[in-house]
Amino acid sequence: MVMAHSNNFELLEKIPLYVPGKPIQEVKREYGLDHIVKLASNENPWGPTSAVKAKIIDAVNGGCDEGVGLYPVSDGFYLRKAISEYKKVNLNQIVLGNGSAEIIEMAAKACFIAGGTAVIPRHSFAIGSIAVQAAGGNVIETHATATEVDVDAIIKAIQSDTKMVYIANANNPTGVQVEMDGIQRLVKALREDILLVVDQAYAEYSNPTIFPNAADFLGERENLLVLHTFSKVYALAALRIGYALGNERMITLLERVRSPFNTNHIAQVAAEEAIRDLEFITFCREKNQQARDTFFAEAKKHKCIATGNAGNFVLLESDIPAPDFFLQLLKKSVVVRPMHGYGLPQHQRVTLGRPEEMEAFWAAAGPILDGVK
Repeated sequence: MVMAHSNNFELLEKIPLYVPGKPIQEVKREYGLDHIVKLASNENPWGPTSAVKAKIIDAVNGGCDEGVGLYPVSDGFYLRKAISEYKKVNLNQIVLGNGSAEIIEMAAKACFIAGGTAVIPRHSFAIGSIAVQAAGGNVIETHATATEVDVDAIIKAIQSDTKMVYIANANNPTGVQVEMDGIQRLVKALREDILLVVDQAYAEYSNPTIFPNAADFLGERENLLVLHTFSKVYALAALRIGYALGNERMITLLERVRSPFNTNHIAQVAAEEAIRDLEFITFCREKNQQARDTFFAEAKKHKCIATGNAGNFVLLESDIPAPDFFLQLLKKSVVVRPMHGYGLPQHQRVTLGRPEEMEAFWAAAGPILDGVK
């Protein structure tokens, strides 16, 4: 067995670990809690639908030709066909991933096979930076705040060896959205050999008539990749399935670094059913907006600042250090996501849940924020 050079191990040790939100049962076990309100992982509290659940059961029982004892359709043809009809793109402009995070890793492998740099705004989804470094690239972090993504800073940061620019729109964890003029500037300003990756994991939570959809520029820029996931509004986070839209040549290149059978059969058929239910998406969008409006109104009553106008979460800033606030909430059986690891030491990311979950959050958080013992 040939071992990697020790320098490779040293480089790997410098890559930060991605720390996911803990599952409910793990939080209960670790902290000795009987019940919790989980508002930490931007999951959809309203799904999946009964039709999707029925499809999953049917798939397990072999009702879709392929049972769990057989390999899935490797390229996800039938799901890609459903996506192509929904998104009105060619079938060969779609690649599937084990969640959209895997597609970020695929893009990084494709871009940094010979090294180079990626430009990523500060406070961005952690997987982008991790994937670049794991693939052998270096990250140039540009200026951003909890309320702004600086497009000018991204453009100015481009180096001769830059091969990728990654932005999440809406950005996780800040909930900041780059509008259409900003997307257009990136499309036109970046060199043609730079891959622009726009992660639209939360797109379905925005009004589709005004959402700044980067896929509108697929015909203008060959090196453009637009990511979507079934983990958020479609409520299939446990099944790990996402997809990307791109130029046919770009998708072909990603297929060269995609692992065979990277998406499983149950995930494929569940997503195929979910993507057709437009009524459910509208329902979730409306419930999410109601929860956001209520959250912002409640925040005004307490010693905190709520920001973020997109996605299914808000960013809450207070005078209390993020780890301390997190632990105080946890003692009251409410779990949020502290953001000090993202360079936001006074912030919590709070997923927008059902009304009763948000009431439980404020019942716990209000006294803490107001200094009530």
